[in-house]
Amino acid sequence: MRVTDLTLGILTLLGGLAIFWSARNFQVIPGQSYGAGTMPRAVAFVTVLVGLFIIGRALWERRLALGMQLAPWARSGAALGRVAMVLVLIVGYVLMSPVLGFVPTAFAVMVASMLILGTSPLLAFATSAVATVAIQQSFGRLLLVPLPRSDFLPFLW
Repeated sequence: MRVTDLTLGILTLLGGLAIFWSARNFQVIPGQSYGAGTMPRAVAFVTVLVGLFIIGRALWERRLALGMQLAPWARSGAALGRVAMVLVLIVGYVLMSPVLGFVPTAFAVMVASMLILGTSPLLAFATSAVATVAIQQSFGRLLLVPLPRSDFLPFLW
C-alpha cells in the first residue's frame, strides 16, 4: 500500500493523540512520581512529534495529496490470505496466552507468522526464540510488567 506523506503524518498524529487520550486516567504508583501512564504518554509524545515532522516535511516539499492506493502485490488473493492468517494468529495469541502463558504462545505465533510470510524455518525459529526471550526479559524483569503465566511453564524466567 502506498500512503502519501501527508496522510501518513495525519494518521500518525491522530494515533499519538489517541494514545495520550487513552492514558490520561492511568494512576500514579503510590510512593513514586510516575505510574502506569508514564510510558504510554512518552510514546504518545514521540508519536505526535513524528506525525508533526512528517506533516511539516510534506508541506515543505509541497506534497499535499491525501490518500492511498494498494501496491500490485497486495491485490493478489494469496497476499490477502497471508495477512488474514497473521490476524488470526494475533487473535489466537490473545485467546491462548492466558492458558499457555506468554513464552510458548508468543514463540508459536512468531514462528507461524514468519513461516506464513515465507521466512526460512531456521531463521523463523531462531528469530522467534531470541525475540521471545528478549520481550519476556524486557517486560518481565526490566519494566516489571507481568506477562501471562500458566501451569504449562510455572517457573519464573
